[in-house]
Amino acid sequence: MRALVYDLSLWKYLAAKALGPRVRRAHYGPGTCFELRDVPEPSRPADDWVTLRPRLTGFCGSDLSAIFFKMSPAMSAVSLGAGDRAVFGHEVLADVVEVGPGAKGRVAEGDRVVVDPVLACDVRGEPPCARCERGEYATCERTGTAKPKGVMLGACVKYPGGFGEKMVAHASQLFRVPSATPDDVAVLAEPLSIAVHGVMRHPPSDGERVLVVGGGMIAFGVLWALRALHPAADVTLFTVEDYQLPLATRLGATAAWSPKGGPLLRQAARATGSDLLEPILGRGFLSGGFDRVFDCVGSHASIDDALRVTRGGGSIVMVGAAGVLPPIDWTFVWQKELKILGTVFYGREPWKGGRARTFDVTLDLLASTSAPLSELVTHRFPLEAYAQAIEVNLDRRAHRSVKAVFRI
Repeated sequence: MRALVYDLSLWKYLAAKALGPRVRRAHYGPGTCFELRDVPEPSRPADDWVTLRPRLTGFCGSDLSAIFFKMSPAMSAVSLGAGDRAVFGHEVLADVVEVGPGAKGRVAEGDRVVVDPVLACDVRGEPPCARCERGEYATCERTGTAKPKGVMLGACVKYPGGFGEKMVAHASQLFRVPSATPDDVAVLAEPLSIAVHGVMRHPPSDGERVLVVGGGMIAFGVLWALRALHPAADVTLFTVEDYQLPLATRLGATAAWSPKGGPLLRQAARATGSDLLEPILGRGFLSGGFDRVFDCVGSHASIDDALRVTRGGGSIVMVGAAGVLPPIDWTFVWQKELKILGTVFYGREPWKGGRARTFDVTLDLLASTSAPLSELVTHRFPLEAYAQAIEVNLDRRAHRSVKAVFRI
């Protein structure tokens, strides 16, 4: 079958690093660490696994970070290391094509499903670790120690992701999509679940002033989740791209800002009634600010902004996958007694009087939403056009992009 393969060979890595990120074709294309190849079709490892044919698979910012070697080396201990190869793709909408005997009754051939890609204890056929027992399976204690190594489908040598013509998944990873949910919305279930999880774990109170930083899929997902779950919160979205402001408004932002309205600190000072305090050297910070900030970028600039615009005693929720960053002035963490909160993937959430997987919550919310989520899918490509998909993600402004997906 044809698939997009990430090959972390040492010599390819060194060649790309030597040429640098500006030489883009050193990072993808024939002879690089990321290219289209013929690979064997995967086989089900156990009776409770299912064979899938992806329909649409989202291209994620983490895929791009891996291709350009921006992820922290720390993750190689639990995911892919030197010499490993994997078929990427973890934002998957697929059709079920073959059901193992142990999976019958949970899904059926022809079902349209979305995939929770995390390789937790139940997927590995292991008794639950302490984290999985609590429903916190995204931080499974066997990640990095159990075989096969890998955090999730699409970042695992043995189990390919959705950037190929077929893949396999454990029955517990699959969620049927209601017939009324269109493909362009269903393919967003994975990133939307990341957003829903982050908001449900760190919810705002009614009337809280919330800032969402970012203009990518996760930022818009957090905006949508805040509006769906906490409509009484006052939510502002800040993005560096002007073209994304109308979309933020349509998704329910109370206000949508970009640098065209002036520096973020000045806009935030006006909106929150705070003073902008100017030190002898360096950037200023607010005397007050937002109650809660969702940083959906994870860059040096976004974290620095978040620290400076959050009020004393407020919270910063790290939804963006921050890695190794240049030095940041952490003075405001102790000076304002800020809470820095991490969130990753999904889990089990309090829902309708019980506990539900995040994907179940997301699909429930999608069934009743009137938000124009299909507008988030701005580009669609066949696998063969992967270079175009990468370029669209690298230069969002020129292409006016939010989410690119592959049609398999």
